[in-house]
Amino acid sequence: MKTMIANASPTKELFMEMFIRDLSLEDSILDLVDNSIDSLIKNKNIDVTDALLPGGNDGTSKAIHPLAVIEINYEPGRFRIRDSCGGISVEDAVNEVFRFGHSDDVVRGQLGVYGIGLKRAIFKIGNEIMIQSRTINDGFNMRIFVPEWAKNPNWTFPLEVTEKAENYETAGTVITIKSFRPEVAARMRVVTFESHLIEMIARTYGLFLNKYVAVAVNGHKVEPKVIRFGCSDLVNVAKEEITEGNVKATIYAGLAARDEDGAWQAAEAGWYVACNGRLVVVADKAQLTGWGTGATPQFVGKYRGFIGIVFFHSRDPLELPWTTTKRGLNQESLIFQRVRTRMAVVGRPVITFLNNMYSSEETERAPQREVAETIKPLDVRTMTGHLPTAFMTKVKPIIDEYVRVQYNAKRVDIERVRKSLHKSDLAASKVGKYTFDYYLKKECPQ
Repeated sequence: MKTMIANASPTKELFMEMFIRDLSLEDSILDLVDNSIDSLIKNKNIDVTDALLPGGNDGTSKAIHPLAVIEINYEPGRFRIRDSCGGISVEDAVNEVFRFGHSDDVVRGQLGVYGIGLKRAIFKIGNEIMIQSRTINDGFNMRIFVPEWAKNPNWTFPLEVTEKAENYETAGTVITIKSFRPEVAARMRVVTFESHLIEMIARTYGLFLNKYVAVAVNGHKVEPKVIRFGCSDLVNVAKEEITEGNVKATIYAGLAARDEDGAWQAAEAGWYVACNGRLVVVADKAQLTGWGTGATPQFVGKYRGFIGIVFFHSRDPLELPWTTTKRGLNQESLIFQRVRTRMAVVGRPVITFLNNMYSSEETERAPQREVAETIKPLDVRTMTGHLPTAFMTKVKPIIDEYVRVQYNAKRVDIERVRKSLHKSDLAASKVGKYTFDYYLKKECPQ
């Protein structure tokens, strides 16, 4: 019997076309931001498991000084991202960073998961790529002309070793990309692209911005958009912690902070999920986070005051339930399945409160409204030192002044009263009210 070997080697065409097909330009740029922040984490020995949300006296950790900087600039024909996050060493560049996937013994960063983000991002954006990186020990330059590289059967990128950075402040990486793919060039010409990108960065890296790093897009500084709960002496925020293996999950659920007009915004409501501090799910109101699955009702307008967030942390990012694009969750993940069950339990009292508050869907009932009117915005980072607890409110009980009185009477007797009052068309209920009031006046005078 003759034995042969089937060729299963990948083609570069598969990578360049299929691997990047479902990746948006915005997600490509976020992958490059991840790469910069991961360099910062490695070079500054930051452990996001402990440092992003510590329970200090003020609930937040001290920022690093000076802040690392990430500058994103684009114009027709050129995209550039520059950072001062410490740079990529020549050793890492040769052995790890430009591999398609991680080697078994590599020490991973805490945002880099699969070893594909940087390569996929730069190939998505354009065909002429220049990478310059300097650490305090060495540096390198790399040029990639994608059409030529695609023809070369070798999966390698040549690089030139250069001088090191002068100091920590100048250590970093610059990636310049030209000759855009047609869909990228078209997307960048959209008037709202810049504002949308800024919004995504503000959301995704809200826990990093102005604490570890400052980001600017075309010269516009990105301010963090931090998730805020509503809290007061009358209402708290629920908290539950779950640990499974090397993954720790912390669940928070409560009422959202109200806007300047004292209203809840439905667009901000729902569940948020972060993995190692990076937001991967924003204001979800669908089955992904349990809405409409039985344990939690379908999201409707009266739940616009609900907000919840889950923080997944692990020193090994592969154990976290994020997807390759880091814009969703792997629903097959065992830790996520377990946590989603607890999300329904932790959030249920908040849903009950809102059901009671909007029993008619339109008007707010007074006891719940009084609680909601007392809440003040609370940054989620200030709650990390709190002990786990259930959602609780101090709602004043309704003391109803009225009791419904009903009784039966003979028709002939009702007609006698109508005749006495000279009101032949008086409703039976009015007859009952009249006779009740008459008895109070005559027999029970105050």
